[in-house]
Amino acid sequence: MSAIGGIIALTKPDTPIREFVTQIMDRMPHRGRQDQGYITINGNYVKEFFGSDTHSAVRNLSPQAQIHEAPSDAWFAMGYRLGMIYPDFHPKAHQPYSNDSKTVWAVLDGEIFNSLELAKKIKAEGLSIETDDQIEILVKGYQLWHERILNMLEGSFSFVLYDRTEDKLFGARDTFGVKPFYYSHDENYFAFGSELKSLFGLPFISKKMSKSAVYDYLILGQSETNVQSLFRGISELSPGTAFSLLLPKGSIKIWSYFHLSTDSKIDRYSRNKVSTLAHRLRKSLVSNAGSHLSPGYSTAYRITSDLESIVFPYLLKESIREMRSQERPDPSSIYKGIYASVYDAQQDLEYANKMTDELGVELLSATCTFRDFTENLLKVCHLQDIPFTNLDVFAQFKMLDKAKEIGVNIIVEPIGGPQLFSASDSHFTQFMEDVLLKGQYSLFLDNLLNSPGPMSKKLNMIFLLSKKLLFKTTADDIRETLFKNNQEEFSYIKDNFKDRYAKNLENSIKSIPESLNQLLINEFGGPVVKERLRTTDRNSQYFGVEVRLPFASDRNLADTMIKSSSIYKVRGGQTGNLLRKAMRGIIPETTLKSRDQILRLKKENHWLLDAREELKEFITPDLDDFIDSRKVKKDWDQLFLNSNTKRDDFLWRVINLGIWRHLYFN
Repeated sequence: MSAIGGIIALTKPDTPIREFVTQIMDRMPHRGRQDQGYITINGNYVKEFFGSDTHSAVRNLSPQAQIHEAPSDAWFAMGYRLGMIYPDFHPKAHQPYSNDSKTVWAVLDGEIFNSLELAKKIKAEGLSIETDDQIEILVKGYQLWHERILNMLEGSFSFVLYDRTEDKLFGARDTFGVKPFYYSHDENYFAFGSELKSLFGLPFISKKMSKSAVYDYLILGQSETNVQSLFRGISELSPGTAFSLLLPKGSIKIWSYFHLSTDSKIDRYSRNKVSTLAHRLRKSLVSNAGSHLSPGYSTAYRITSDLESIVFPYLLKESIREMRSQERPDPSSIYKGIYASVYDAQQDLEYANKMTDELGVELLSATCTFRDFTENLLKVCHLQDIPFTNLDVFAQFKMLDKAKEIGVNIIVEPIGGPQLFSASDSHFTQFMEDVLLKGQYSLFLDNLLNSPGPMSKKLNMIFLLSKKLLFKTTADDIRETLFKNNQEEFSYIKDNFKDRYAKNLENSIKSIPESLNQLLINEFGGPVVKERLRTTDRNSQYFGVEVRLPFASDRNLADTMIKSSSIYKVRGGQTGNLLRKAMRGIIPETTLKSRDQILRLKKENHWLLDAREELKEFITPDLDDFIDSRKVKKDWDQLFLNSNTKRDDFLWRVINLGIWRHLYFN
């Protein structure tokens, strides 16, 4: 857990850039107070400086001046904050970190999971390793392999390196965007930071909203769909992307070093092939689980209503069992328990208790109430940087609050699991569409008849599938009209706003997935998972509780699962088929057969209704560029009282946009 930030003046600055870099870093104190450091550069010199939170061991090792004493002629400054959970801080790994010759300087936010493996390769090439810290591995790996190191890194990270020999800045973000990275670039400055709020407010950055991004949020229910953020003038480095900034001119090159790919082919089902795939998946999951072992640190595993959320507690138990007896740790030294976030304090947790008994761990719980929602509304909205689409953010906020209170250091979250293992109802519907369009009618009927649930649910799926197929076979202009007519919220959107950004809707309709695997790519590598990663990062950093995301940080696992034919992912009307087969013998059969009983989360549907009078104050004329605020307020009670899921989601997006505008622009 940490924060990185920096700024380069591409022309002679009017204000010393030390003022800008401290502003960037001072806006992220929640990301780390364990250590802090800065460097400034101008021509032949590099100077190191302390911050107010610099670790005492670093101060004792090498006395330095405070950043406010940095020379005013510097054209480059870079800063770092450390918010570690681990007590074994090595002062020689203080960041910004440099190689021995001081020709490469770097800052790193996140973890490199295969750092020990890379350290062996570095030593084999003749370079010494002094600290074994991941920042040292990154810098010395870059010395050897330069930008090729991107193909070797496994983990969740964002980093920036300054190469004095080549006079360039080089940075990258992990494959699926677990760690954030934002930047601003014009003819005068290049600035970067771990959060949007760290850059917003710099005098050379526009104080305006991106209306195109607002359209995507309000109409499409998606955030950060493009490089342009909601703050005009601030961009996001996309997941799996790297950049190099050549100095002194500041020309930038941005490229993708990893992306998921697949095809829509549906193979003939082969028992040998599915057994091979399940075996590979099991082996990959066991290895993944092992990389997240942290003996000595209190760890909890969050379970939800999805089967994949219980994979890691059982896998860790299996990993411990398979270790040699003399190396086998006590389970209690690795995981404290299973976390169940609930919305109703009286909810029946009998099934969760049964699992904890099987695993020999404690059941932890955090109840998120209406009061938690109202008391933390502004805090959470500011913390998240930009508006979010799902109220589940508050449940996670409460869970991490509870974790900090009881001394849990690490929480393992199953984010990305449903997409990785094709485990949701929408994946089943897409698969059924695929086989129907390919004329595999017997396969369609087999899956339909064997799918769980009453006949009414199956008939409803056929109805929805028919509507979807009709929609997809209709001309583009008619599809757009049908979409608008079916969306009640369009009546509250300003006409000129709708018309100006209608291309966004058109592009969204054209990009509707044509197959299950394409849907999985769109979700796993797109806004569905990406928003969860962003909100998790902000909540985690605020409480200083590390959240690990094994499903969203293993590119080999993701690549293998996405490329696997969909015929092996859905079988006999059941989603998550490969995962179920891979986990046989590890998760008890009764648990595998009872996915729907794992933990039924009862979401609180009345939060918005109960708080509607207080929330109404955020619907102001300031939003009239996007919505008809007078009409919304006129229909306010009716909108809440005639509640349904789609309407509630739209209402929350309007409210959150109003809150966000109030927090950042007033």
